[in-house]
Amino acid sequence: MSIAKTGALQDSYKYVNIAIDSFDGRLLQGRICHDSLEEAVPFGCISEMAICLENLFYELRYPMKSVDQRSFAGIKHGGPSLRCGEESGKKRLQGKLAEFCLHVKYRFHSTWQGNIRDLRNGGTYSFQSFLELMEYLDRSLGQGSDIKHGLGKRMCEVAVRNFSHFVMGGDVSHPAVADRREFASEFELRDEVERLLLPLPEGGEEGNIISPRSVTVNAGGFGPMTFVIRIMFRRNATWQGTICWKEKRRQVSFRSFLEMLLLMQEAVADSEGWNEELKAASGHAG
Repeated sequence: MSIAKTGALQDSYKYVNIAIDSFDGRLLQGRICHDSLEEAVPFGCISEMAICLENLFYELRYPMKSVDQRSFAGIKHGGPSLRCGEESGKKRLQGKLAEFCLHVKYRFHSTWQGNIRDLRNGGTYSFQSFLELMEYLDRSLGQGSDIKHGLGKRMCEVAVRNFSHFVMGGDVSHPAVADRREFASEFELRDEVERLLLPLPEGGEEGNIISPRSVTVNAGGFGPMTFVIRIMFRRNATWQGTICWKEKRRQVSFRSFLEMLLLMQEAVADSEGWNEELKAASGHAG
């Protein structure tokens, strides 16, 4: 990430302009513009947007984190490479779909607090977490989701079967639920986890039949990478719980949906090393 001089406007470093070019399939794609950047930074999903902004916040030392990001112990890999666009960061970007001005004021509880302004209609929304920011973008750019009840499960299994440029795809399941619910974006991942873990509607009955488990491995040698997620609390406008990376037998407590998402990205980024270990264990290493 190339950092230039800060803007001439007072406190301009606190604001990030985000141009949204597409939300097809609820996959958020666009560009990030900030006065300190020499060029716009494109992103292909909301995970990549979050990682880009986390790197920007680190460079700016604003807003400061209240706690360090948790990690799966033992993983050693470089940070994500950020792609550079061709547009100058000194002008307001025009998105094909929308433009927003984002002000993250604090990073308490391993998530974000601040406000976001729609530059087309002038509306401003205050959020207390990255999860609330996602919900706002989902409503603003699409139809959003209004999931009030689920199946009342205590855990779910998330299998990541596809990964490309930070975009994860796979399915969410539970042994007592017959079907696997597919996701192709972080918004769909959130919804499918909610459908399993939210409490049952009043009078609903919880199924307890254990269904047969099957695993599909995609061509190309990648996947699935499997995570067992338990949401124990819903505090600070976000999720808190544990995530277990089954293939590595590592478990970490997460303090927010954002932290859980970054832990999954960290694990998937380590997939090349994981695949090499599998080859070595099976005696097929070259």
